[in-house]
Amino acid sequence: MLVSDMLMRVAFCFSVFTSLILTTTAHTQTCRCSKYTFPNKEVFATCRDLPHSPSFLHWTYQPATGNLDIAFRHSGIENPTNTWVAWAINPNNNLIQAMPGAQALVAVPAQTCGAVMRGYTCSISSYNTVLEESNISYPYSNLMVTFQNNEVTIFAKLTLPKCTTSLVHLWQSGSVSDSVPEVHDMASANLNSKEILHLVSPPT
Repeated sequence: MLVSDMLMRVAFCFSVFTSLILTTTAHTQTCRCSKYTFPNKEVFATCRDLPHSPSFLHWTYQPATGNLDIAFRHSGIENPTNTWVAWAINPNNNLIQAMPGAQALVAVPAQTCGAVMRGYTCSISSYNTVLEESNISYPYSNLMVTFQNNEVTIFAKLTLPKCTTSLVHLWQSGSVSDSVPEVHDMASANLNSKEILHLVSPPT
């Protein structure tokens, strides 16, 4: 056997082996959210491991009514007393400038005894927002925030326009100073924490 043939076969085998490793790794990462069990035993139809941060979105959607039940999880929170977390929808479906106009569900440290974090809504008007509490354009209910095992979870039911099949969503976290959310980091991971979410038959 020629040396060149041997090198080609070795290269081919290495390529196949590497491909298998990458496929297995991708499959494992894709399945992370599906293996999660909520403490309250709530079950959602679909979930997605979100890129660029330790975040996960679980949802159940009914296109005929527009009802969207979500649970947004953000992990790795060492100190919930100085951290905010948010998940939002951009109703303009503007992926390039997703933040202005976004309708957000926000979790911040609770100021009352017996609770770690509380949730509220915020209509984001500009990049300089401090996430002031305000109404959002989507009807919503059952807004609740939990903190357990260094992870914040935002639960809510939203009503979207009927037959919506996809939307632009974004997610962030940052620090809190004197009870006011500060601007999040401008690292690449933060700036890219947005995407088009396919509610119906999401791509694998």
